[in-house]
Amino acid sequence: MKQFRIIAFVLIPTVLILLLISQLQSCKHDPIGVGNLREVCFEGEILPMLKNSCGMSGCHDGQSGEGRRFSVSDYQSVMRIVTPGNANKSDLYQVLGKVYGNIMPPSPYPPLSKENRTLIEVWIEQGAKDTKCDTTSTGTTSQTNSDTVCFNQTILPILRSSCGITGCHDDITRKEGYTLVSYVTLIQRSGSIVPFNPGASKIYNVMTGGEEIMPPTGSLTSAQIESFRKWIAQGALNSDCPQACDTSGTISFASKIWPIIQNNCKGCHGATSPSGGVNLSDYTQVKYYADNLRNSTPIILGAIEQLPGFFAMPPSGKLDGCDITKVNLWIQQGKQNN
Repeated sequence: MKQFRIIAFVLIPTVLILLLISQLQSCKHDPIGVGNLREVCFEGEILPMLKNSCGMSGCHDGQSGEGRRFSVSDYQSVMRIVTPGNANKSDLYQVLGKVYGNIMPPSPYPPLSKENRTLIEVWIEQGAKDTKCDTTSTGTTSQTNSDTVCFNQTILPILRSSCGITGCHDDITRKEGYTLVSYVTLIQRSGSIVPFNPGASKIYNVMTGGEEIMPPTGSLTSAQIESFRKWIAQGALNSDCPQACDTSGTISFASKIWPIIQNNCKGCHGATSPSGGVNLSDYTQVKYYADNLRNSTPIILGAIEQLPGFFAMPPSGKLDGCDITKVNLWIQQGKQNN
């Protein structure tokens, strides 16, 4: 007889069930008493986790390679390798624990944490249902669309401006072995980002001072740090959420231009030891580089458009066309402090 004792489980709003299972007297791993736990949400917990850890380009995205044979794009696809009610007969669960010799996700991607593997196990043992999250109740992991933090629009600019810079964590310097210029490089080291668990994520901890604080200048704002926390808590997805480009009317420095500078430039060009001596820490400094020309082009505009004769900014990427248009229009409209 196999005996299991579930010694604890904790429900944390918007995160996961944390299960600590001990006294394992068999290689079989069925958590006894799953019927007493709250129902795991496929849509808000399991599917985002699988897309984040398995649905990368070239893997199980449904587009190429292994992805053509098995995809994690939706419930029907996932259920091809799931036996409802029996995790030990489900290839999905078995391959996460190296039962077949090759653990998934493969290197350089970090394996799923014990907590996330257990969450998948509980979902399967509960019947592997296509459950939707009740967004009106407490304790759900589902996020409303308006509250979703998107990687490409919010997290990536912060990385490029404050972390993946020359002398720190760019492709060349790779300080302490970390490269932080893209989604893949952000998650490739185990423990850097633990989906659904900000407190276990090393990158988030160093931002909040849980360990040696980074960036060392402490340049991230509380809003930027909160965006990182929410993004991880929502599953740390490689998400892209382009919005309609609103450039109508007068372009406000406070609401349209300053957020662009904060997220994409200020990490390098803040008031403390600004890179290249270029200080963009406030309106006056930003206007200075909009007033001054090089080759008849405002310096700040030439840099973000990455024109010949200008230092390309940000150095590890490029602003999207909408943001560049906003800066250009703000300059044309008189560079107002509005």
